[in-house]
Amino acid sequence: MPKIIVTSDQHLGYVNSNVDDFKKFLEYISSIKNEVESLVILGDFVDMWRRDASGLFLENSDIVSKLLALRSAGIKIYFIAGNHDYHVLRLLHHSYPFEFRQDLLLPTKSGKLNYKFRHGWEYDLAQQPPIMEMLCHNMSDDTGGALSNLYNILLHLKDHFSNISDLIDYHGGKEGYIKHLMTKPEDRLQPFLSDVERKAYGDVKDGERLLFGHTHRPFVSRDLKLVNTGSWVKDQQTINTNFNTFAELDGDQIKLMSFKDLGEVIDITNNYAKDIS
Repeated sequence: MPKIIVTSDQHLGYVNSNVDDFKKFLEYISSIKNEVESLVILGDFVDMWRRDASGLFLENSDIVSKLLALRSAGIKIYFIAGNHDYHVLRLLHHSYPFEFRQDLLLPTKSGKLNYKFRHGWEYDLAQQPPIMEMLCHNMSDDTGGALSNLYNILLHLKDHFSNISDLIDYHGGKEGYIKHLMTKPEDRLQPFLSDVERKAYGDVKDGERLLFGHTHRPFVSRDLKLVNTGSWVKDQQTINTNFNTFAELDGDQIKLMSFKDLGEVIDITNNYAKDIS
């Protein structure tokens, strides 16, 4: 039965993105293309908050070419928008080769189960769509210029949205809020990780399985209702399988996998299974 491959949080353009590993991963998918029905990318594919968007796609044009080749080989490519590339939802009504979505629902062939796909920002109270959209309007590869743009954006938003104003004030002003948003998710969300996971688990309806990213923390709930696909970012990680992870859906079966190299893909489902309470 053809598989669905699910991956998230490549953060292409970010200095700690494992871009070379992800290229090899796409080559791996090409090598098993006859076994793959769909590739679902769950957001934060590129990091528009940290880099100029035009430069991002020019710099990673070879990855886009590999994705186009997979599509030409008959693999369906689905893009979900994350908080760091939320702007892709604005790319409408043109002859773009890919379609971008906020979420996705795919039924299994048996009809007994639906797979729901989201990025996961929806379960993080610090994320608000107006902020996510505006932060994607960064027009500078220079850190100082990017931060200056973010300060100006937040000043504008604070004057127009009371809930955003409250968020900014809660984090000690615009500097504190920007520092909070730009902190690595595995660090920023550490105090709230259980809350995020519980909210995601509570969003799973009967007959559904939910796959999401955002936290950069891969896991599978023991009842297989909830899966976090992890990330392709290496930020002070000590466990080798904490990054370059993805999910493999084969009918009603779910596996969490670790990509090492073209000939080394490891099933880590049991290692990362846990209860959500």
